[in-house]
Amino acid sequence: MSFRGEDTRKTFTDHLYTALVQAGLSVFRDHEIERGENLKWELDKAIKGSQISIIVFSKDYASSEWCLDELVMILDCKDTSRHTAFPVFYDVEPSEVRNQRGSFADAFSRYEEQLINAGSDTETGKELMKKLKRRVLSVTHYLVGVDSRVKNINLWLQDESVDANILVIYGMGGIGKTTIAKIAYNLNFHRFDSNSFIANVKQHSEQFNGILELQNQVLSNILKGEKGRLYNVHEGSMKIKQAICSKRVLVVLDDVDKLDQFDALLGTRVFYPGSKIILTTRKKGLLGAHAAYEVHRVKILSCDESSKLFSLHAFGQDHPTDGFVEQSKRLVRRCEGLPLALQVLGSSLSGKSIDVWEDALSKLEEIPHTDIQKFLEISYDTLQDDYDKNLFLHIACFFIGEEKDYMVKILEKCGLHPTVGIDSLIDRCLLTIEPGNKLMMHQLIQEMGKEIVRKESPKEPGRRSRLWRHEDSFSNIQLLQLNYVQLTGNYEDFPRRLRWLCWHGSPLEHVPVDISLENLVVLDLRHSKLKQFWEGTKYLGFLKTLDLSHSEMLTRTFNFSRLPNLEKLILKGCVGLLEVCESIGFLKGLDLLDLEDCTSLKKLPSNIGLLNCLQELNISGCSNLVDRSVELGKMKSLSVLRANDLSLKPLPSATGE
Repeated sequence: MSFRGEDTRKTFTDHLYTALVQAGLSVFRDHEIERGENLKWELDKAIKGSQISIIVFSKDYASSEWCLDELVMILDCKDTSRHTAFPVFYDVEPSEVRNQRGSFADAFSRYEEQLINAGSDTETGKELMKKLKRRVLSVTHYLVGVDSRVKNINLWLQDESVDANILVIYGMGGIGKTTIAKIAYNLNFHRFDSNSFIANVKQHSEQFNGILELQNQVLSNILKGEKGRLYNVHEGSMKIKQAICSKRVLVVLDDVDKLDQFDALLGTRVFYPGSKIILTTRKKGLLGAHAAYEVHRVKILSCDESSKLFSLHAFGQDHPTDGFVEQSKRLVRRCEGLPLALQVLGSSLSGKSIDVWEDALSKLEEIPHTDIQKFLEISYDTLQDDYDKNLFLHIACFFIGEEKDYMVKILEKCGLHPTVGIDSLIDRCLLTIEPGNKLMMHQLIQEMGKEIVRKESPKEPGRRSRLWRHEDSFSNIQLLQLNYVQLTGNYEDFPRRLRWLCWHGSPLEHVPVDISLENLVVLDLRHSKLKQFWEGTKYLGFLKTLDLSHSEMLTRTFNFSRLPNLEKLILKGCVGLLEVCESIGFLKGLDLLDLEDCTSLKKLPSNIGLLNCLQELNISGCSNLVDRSVELGKMKSLSVLRANDLSLKPLPSATGE
């Protein structure tokens, strides 16, 4: 257990320690060894000899160099072995630790200041800061058969003498390409000057400006946050080429399915000596006749590996429990060594009765070996109630890549229980939470969910419970996505029960009078042609989030008193916006106001100080903001102010200090 003694030793940590010991576990605490010359060696030995580390992050944890030494050792052990680390956040928010805010920001600032004055110890100190600030990618909890599959990739990454800078990791969907790439990245990224891991390239590239957004991510990673705004893909390719040709870089592009994605995200096929580029793909010959690359085929799991992985997910141990041995053998054989199928089916049947197992086997034996989606559908059938099934289908059809809290607010209004349901889907390996609190699921699982909806009415889309393609008709639905669609006629028959409307690239210059939006919780009109929000006096009493970002023709906002419960207002990239209506002061529950890159905006509304719940204000890139006299310091709830490239006077505190 790693903890700050002054914060928690006599309270939470003692209670946790007692509970673990009473449960029969052997628990090591650092005060069990005496401070001395061999202290670090003893501590390193204790961590490496443990299977699990529990890190209790408290307010003063980062102020202790002893705690930070422990943390670095734990991270090193986690990266290079099967050691598991569990964080516990005691009286601090996870975001404070993740983003180094609050007391963690103060502590890290002190260490950085010490590094500047550290003289001969600077390099050691820099290595410490580098390890603590790094972003390690999350991988699945149970790893089976990975070591042998990663070994050769590690050797290639560490060998600077090889001619090929590029490695293509290929194999069928669900076989573990991304997991292997993540582990290799985690073990080796610190060896390079800069690094970048770009996940789900295929999925992101299909979205509007998707490649451009990925280019921004690559450039930001390689230049370590120092980048300008990219305006087109060609410019992005040129800037990336300039950035990666002058340093040793490690770049991983995950799930690439087209050559032009590779070219756009790297800008070149000639790299600085020692650089390494990894692609994961289902296409072995993706790079065509390009000579300087190597390939690595991911093989299916052996029978023993398959049984172990399935058992870990189904029983929490590496072998079946009594009474389920034969059923486990039959299920494992049907999965044919595919990790995703073993993981999902094992998790779905965990804790279920023998009757449920037999029913699952009966269904599987009717499914062709090649139909992995139907294999995965068994996991959907075992969800405990319609709430979880509807939640899964909603996420699969609409909310992949969306922020979790954003989605929860929408689905609560749809009569579901998303907070509990999300935990259930994660337990069954149908859903993961990625960095940034984003909802993600394997592409094959998402496709399985959409296929379930399609089969509701194969020939008449209008009869389906969910619609996400603009080619399909719609009627009485709650969630609707119409990205880059132009509708004709009036809106009298537009769905009246909508809770979420996502219409990126809407051609409307204003919201029509005859469209019914009274029940909306989220309205997402990014990249729209809006000049004004609406004509008339609509009242949207349920609306929580309004996103008009990159609506470049929008010049003015609207009467906010008609949106009394708005919590998030996003106007990022509205370059034509001249002013924000003073009625914004009516939004007593607003917690986020994003005005980033509103380059025509000259002043903030004078009554912005009335927003007592505002926690985050972003005015970065508002280059024409002349009147900056608003007393932001009096906003008691404001915890994040983003004002990059702007010169602001120091903000007074709420007490006037």
